[in-house]
Amino acid sequence: MSAKCLVVEDDPDMLQMLAGMVRAIGYQPLQARDGDEAWEIYKRENPGVVVSDIHMPNRNGLLLLRDIRSHNPHVPVILITGYFQYRGILQDYAPDAYLEKPFSMEDLRHALQGARPLVPAKA
Repeated sequence: MSAKCLVVEDDPDMLQMLAGMVRAIGYQPLQARDGDEAWEIYKRENPGVVVSDIHMPNRNGLLLLRDIRSHNPHVPVILITGYFQYRGILQDYAPDAYLEKPFSMEDLRHALQGARPLVPAKA
């Protein structure tokens, strides 16, 4: 069984693409369409890593990261966005990695491998 990766994205097509990428890399994807849904899934499923969009309705990715860190500071969180203005404030939130859209599966694989210290189990 592979490690769980919570994928959070409000665009349905992007969510499906991200879930497929995460699955291909070796994780079991859990999917959420916004930060509130993600927080509920996170508390219920305890994923080993989180990949989240920043700009989305309800709880945005920055607030989700803050909540996850307060719950468990060791869960790696990778933030993604198509909005370049977030670059400047990321230092205040300290995600484990940050990807700007569009990115490749290799970019995501590299970010997941660099996330501390989780390595997915071989399926």
